[in-house]
Amino acid sequence: MRGRGKLLAGVLGIMLLILVLAPLPSFGGEGPETKQSQRPKIGLVLGGGGAKGAAHIGVLKVLEEQKIPVDYIAGTSMGAIVGALYASGLSASELEKVVTTIDWKDVFSGDPARQDIDFRRKREDYTILSGLALGVKDGKLVMPKGLIKDQKVNVLFEMLMLHTSDVKNFDKLPVPFRAVAADLETGEMVVLKDGSLADAARASMSVPGAFPPIELGGRFLIDGGMVRNVPVDIVRQMGADIIICVDVGKPLLTRKDLGGPVSIMNQMLDIMIRQNVEEQIRTLGPKDVYIKPTLGKLDSGDFDKAAEIAAIGEKAAREKIDSLKKYSVSDADYAAFTARHHAEQVNEVKVASIKIEMEGESYISPNVVANKLSIRPGDTVNVDKLKEEAGIVYGTGDFERVDLQVKRQRDGYELVVKARERSWGPNYLRLGLALESEFKGTSRYNILFDYTRRWVNSLGAEWKTEIDIGSPSGVYSEFYQPLTTKGLFFVSPYVRYKREPFTVFDGNQRVAQFDVSRYVGGIDLGFQPGRYGEARIGLQYGRFRADQRIGDADLSKDQISRGAVIARGVLDQIDNVNFPNKGYRARFDAISSLKALGSDDSYNKVEVSGGGVFTFKKQTVLVSVKAGTHIGNELPYYDEFNLGGFLNLSGLQSNQLRGQHMVLGRVISYHKVGESFIGSLYLGGSLEAGNVWQKDFALGNLEVAGSVFVGYDTILGPLYLGLGHAGEGRTAGYFYLGRTF
Repeated sequence: MRGRGKLLAGVLGIMLLILVLAPLPSFGGEGPETKQSQRPKIGLVLGGGGAKGAAHIGVLKVLEEQKIPVDYIAGTSMGAIVGALYASGLSASELEKVVTTIDWKDVFSGDPARQDIDFRRKREDYTILSGLALGVKDGKLVMPKGLIKDQKVNVLFEMLMLHTSDVKNFDKLPVPFRAVAADLETGEMVVLKDGSLADAARASMSVPGAFPPIELGGRFLIDGGMVRNVPVDIVRQMGADIIICVDVGKPLLTRKDLGGPVSIMNQMLDIMIRQNVEEQIRTLGPKDVYIKPTLGKLDSGDFDKAAEIAAIGEKAAREKIDSLKKYSVSDADYAAFTARHHAEQVNEVKVASIKIEMEGESYISPNVVANKLSIRPGDTVNVDKLKEEAGIVYGTGDFERVDLQVKRQRDGYELVVKARERSWGPNYLRLGLALESEFKGTSRYNILFDYTRRWVNSLGAEWKTEIDIGSPSGVYSEFYQPLTTKGLFFVSPYVRYKREPFTVFDGNQRVAQFDVSRYVGGIDLGFQPGRYGEARIGLQYGRFRADQRIGDADLSKDQISRGAVIARGVLDQIDNVNFPNKGYRARFDAISSLKALGSDDSYNKVEVSGGGVFTFKKQTVLVSVKAGTHIGNELPYYDEFNLGGFLNLSGLQSNQLRGQHMVLGRVISYHKVGESFIGSLYLGGSLEAGNVWQKDFALGNLEVAGSVFVGYDTILGPLYLGLGHAGEGRTAGYFYLGRTF
């Protein structure tokens, strides 16, 4: 009994102590914490809609202005992007700055800056081939899983959410968050609540056909709009009492607005999405707030109008201000929420260690990735440098995705480079088309095929074969063998057959035309310092023959042999070969034809060229010069210099001038007058001066020419419609599909 009494006395003593220490109730009302705990929990639902999702930012601005704290967020597609960033600690104004300052056209292009692309891939730009490389596997053509390359999108999200790298449970974010995606194989809804926040947001916006699916947790995930475009039920399950739902979906088209098959297919997709949207909207109660911005003809691809769309979202939220104000809190409570919610973005990291993870069929050595990185342990790097490094690795053309992730360590961060090999590689087929018409003069066309087998061995050897059908026609095959994993030095044997027209002019008149056939084989030893350029020196042996087609001229019809030492150097830092905006390019070529190597003619030929590009707002100026000459004996007809044609002394016919010495200077200017996600439209003109000479240079009698043109940057290459004039009544019109710069 005595023990029980002591126990009872002890319990009563503890209870009395708790009562004494507990805060007394305020007679003026409940304290801030009590109010906060009793207020309804607000759940924010952000629907999908591509660029129209920028309207969510306008809604968030109003919520912040009205001091309405958000306790849970669930989003789909662009709603998941905005929601993830807000949940990670960004404010509405920070979000607006991010979305309105991003160059979305560049992001969706997918390609890294051309200056960062491996030079081996840059070389392919100068043949008129489309950017689409089809895979070849087991005799079948394999396409990429999405039309849009998503590399820049992935890296953008990773860098924007770098400050969440340590958060793997989305309930631990400043605002608990969910992203909604769909399983491509089963059609099931997938609610993403842990893992990489950037991957979750990216998976939710994988529009089928446009973006490749994202593989997470063994599932192929696509845009969640197919199953839950406004995930009201998801945010309720998280614990929300009140729902603020923002729906940026578009209304269905009427019969008169429906066009061809594409619009009908889009309507079918929109019907499926709208059905799941309306099902969710019907669950909203009288205390919930439904916001539907009136976006009119604004489309899901109008990312360049993000500021306008955000303003529309803000206007729609203000129209619901009476309903929203019910959930405002005091200044003190909202200040407490803001303090918990706000998180500083990470703009730079100190790299303590580097880890490389390869994904795919493992035909590429991790050493290749390591050799491309310039970051070393101990370096402190900003997000721009991280983006650049990812672009350089991706620029090898061997990967469909290169992710950079950071993991916090005691002495800095571990940089994890995840490189996923192309699922449709490593063998590729590319197609191309080239057209040239002078209306009254030459008309030519080419259909081009390029088949490349990459990673023939562990050092990254590749076997490339190009076939040209048309005029000129030919076959070129090269085996490119790096000598080390760094790829600085290489050896490259090759063979080439080419048949091209050779026109003989007397003044402005054609007097004869031949077909010149070239059969060439050689081997080069080269040096390639990554993405900047390459230098080669090698031996070459070939035979040449001219077959007369029309007219008469004094050309040797016999087969001619040439054995030569060949040297070439290229420096290429142009940002775009179609319509460049900045950069420079230089080239040096030399041929020493020697009888000791089996030549019928002994001579030396040298040609140099170079140029730079400068842009002021939308006006671009390209300045270039090239010159060539021989040393010693005269050049044979098949190796003479030629000028004439579009932007090559415009107004003259193609290759109208031939001779032993050559000079050409050009100033080309063009102005962008229109732009879309498909391409850009340009107006431009040129001033050109140059000539060829049979004896010595005579710069006093340069031909002066000029042109005006309309250019369009198409998926097949640059397309021109131009008019050139070279004086003395020499005028030519041009229709041209091909690269001229």
